[in-house]
Amino acid sequence: MNRERAAKRVVGLLLFLSFIIADRSYAKSPVELGQLAGGTRVAAVQAADGRWELETNGAGVLSRTHSRPIQISYSWSKPGQPDIAQGYDSIHRTAHGFEGTAAVAGPGKVVFHVVDLWTTTGLTLSLARKLTAAGQAQGGFLSSIVFSVKGDNPRSQVDFFAPGMIYGGTAHLSDLAIGGAATYRDGEGKVRIREDRLPIPMIGVLFHDGSSITVLDPAPVGETTAADSHDTQATTTMIDKRFQFGAVGADDTSADLSAGYWFPGTEGEVTYRGDTYPGGQVHGWRRRYHPIEDGLVQRYRVDFRFGAEDRSFPEFYTNDWRWAWGILKPAVYPQDIALVRQSMVDMLAGRVEMMPTRTGIPYWINWQDPGSPSFARVAIMGFAGRNLQAARVLLADADRDLSARGQWHRKLAVAIISSFLGLKMDPPVGEGFDLFTGQPALAQRDQMVYSRSLGDDFKDLVQAYAAERSEGRDHPDWVRWCTEFADWFLTQQCADGGFPRAWRPGTGEVADASELSSYNVLHFLVLLSQSTGQAKYLQAAIRAADFCWASGQSHGAFAGATIDNPNVVDKEAGYLPFRAYLALYQTTHDSKWLNRARTAANYAETWIYGWNVPMPADEDNTKLHWKRGVPTIGVQLIATGHSLVDESMTYNVGDYAKLYLLTDDPHYFAVARVLLHDTKLMVAIPGRLYDLPGPGWQQEHWSLAPIRGFGLHRNWLPWIAAFHLEGIYDSESFNAELFKRLCSPSHSSPSQQAIRHIHGPSDAGP
Repeated sequence: MNRERAAKRVVGLLLFLSFIIADRSYAKSPVELGQLAGGTRVAAVQAADGRWELETNGAGVLSRTHSRPIQISYSWSKPGQPDIAQGYDSIHRTAHGFEGTAAVAGPGKVVFHVVDLWTTTGLTLSLARKLTAAGQAQGGFLSSIVFSVKGDNPRSQVDFFAPGMIYGGTAHLSDLAIGGAATYRDGEGKVRIREDRLPIPMIGVLFHDGSSITVLDPAPVGETTAADSHDTQATTTMIDKRFQFGAVGADDTSADLSAGYWFPGTEGEVTYRGDTYPGGQVHGWRRRYHPIEDGLVQRYRVDFRFGAEDRSFPEFYTNDWRWAWGILKPAVYPQDIALVRQSMVDMLAGRVEMMPTRTGIPYWINWQDPGSPSFARVAIMGFAGRNLQAARVLLADADRDLSARGQWHRKLAVAIISSFLGLKMDPPVGEGFDLFTGQPALAQRDQMVYSRSLGDDFKDLVQAYAAERSEGRDHPDWVRWCTEFADWFLTQQCADGGFPRAWRPGTGEVADASELSSYNVLHFLVLLSQSTGQAKYLQAAIRAADFCWASGQSHGAFAGATIDNPNVVDKEAGYLPFRAYLALYQTTHDSKWLNRARTAANYAETWIYGWNVPMPADEDNTKLHWKRGVPTIGVQLIATGHSLVDESMTYNVGDYAKLYLLTDDPHYFAVARVLLHDTKLMVAIPGRLYDLPGPGWQQEHWSLAPIRGFGLHRNWLPWIAAFHLEGIYDSESFNAELFKRLCSPSHSSPSQQAIRHIHGPSDAGP
């Protein structure tokens, strides 16, 4: 009997063990939770601790990603590493996805209750998280959601896209820029970027086989405090429940590559001080946390886009950007464009200094500090000086206004141009002149003449010449001066088609041989060929354009435009060739130039803010440069390595409108409207002067990251008004009916047929 009982016990135990083994085997099998449009499957897998983690299975290098979905870091721990990384206690399907829940043990008796709702749409896996703290403890915490790809993916073999910050690899990023080479000196690196620093809060990673993962905050809030904003030490740890900004990022180690979202937005391994340009980079962490406080609730959303078929880096960032743009749907805030135009023209005309023997607009004007010089002594061409561009828009206004006001604007414009004609240009002796002495002058203290400065304003003079001639007013001395410069400049073209960046004044000696910015003179050469009928200028432009395209632009590398921040990835390196390629297309009708224009345009627009970054609620609004409550959609980052923004792409309103008409792509119409209207939100107009001197004034730049709402100075420079006005006049002169639609409060794009009948199909190209 005892033996029988013993045998039964053994059999029962074996059966029990077999059920446990079978149950565990079943539990460890993935539970399918959804499938994305590209074929990527989303599943839950049970870890050794019994909790549920997430996996995706797709194609290519990104065939499998893994996430311990609940990660928590504390303020007393090493930054960049989670203190807790675990799965869900339970997971179940919902009508549109699935829900994961967990009770996570925190410090002491604190418990973090997490409820995550996941949905799948198209290529996107979306999270809506609610985290509630139960209990109290010293210090602070942040939470995050991260997906990782196992295996060694060296930084040199993957391309990152963080708009306005990182494009591809580390080339043409300053060493200590966010995402720059210094981050990866030991072969590994972490990149976490505060979302207020990004035009759209997103970061994408493209693998060499075309698979990709992108992280987006689809509903950014961005609120912060004055203390955070003014933290120029950049390594101060702060804990505040008012922080409502996150960070996106990607970590690259020998074990895996991960991409995710952290809330609130601790930033590192590199951050920016915010009070210095450039050179304000800090290799360290700007640490931000919420207090561990009973009842504190974190709410945020994160989207993960899993791509599979991006054939190139430009295709990748274009698809990513448009996906995010479609989710955020940047608002247009209609402005009275006629009132803005009149205010800015009158303000610009009022800045012209007429000396006994010369006329020009000072390089800068200090309107705030009565103890300093009121304006610069010099009048400068191009870049920030823009004297000839200013003259062109004054002439355009004179053609619209036949009154004494318009006649005065014409007199000022002609006087400015006549004053510049005295500068010798073969080789160039300077970029402008001293308003008091007439001696040649330069924009930068490095004593170099830049192709950027000359190409900018010679382009405008040729356009002014063509407009005047079409009205029966010939200025042979204007075009003669342009050809004097162009003929010398063509002697500087290198064998590969590029042009040097800068020369020593008066000698023609090359001072900076970099050819990265060869696109600076393309538009000028194309226009001069049209005005003179001389093919040599067009041929030189085509050679230089082919060089630029082959030297990196075809792979999405646009760099070198800004003369005061040399050879870095920047916005102007996109919008200058964009306009030049459009001109080449309209001249040659070769479709390759239209394709290249689209690539440059798609790059340039990724610098435009598509969301509103709020000014700190506890900041003194009278001291803020960007006023509280004014939307920030439409401003653009300037260059990598810092986080200043300006409105310079207001210059490209007509370019995007033209591209819309050439491609029938309504997205470009939407971009043109943002650049026409939203860039005017901080322009002073009657009844809305802010704290500026009068109608037509606008500050040059600001920051939306620390120091939020402030610029480095408040001086006025001629390019500000010139760019706004050129964007308006060029749009109107290109197609008057399309311009009316752009100015309209309506958000819908017109049909091409409705636009083309105004001027005929020649305006739209073949």
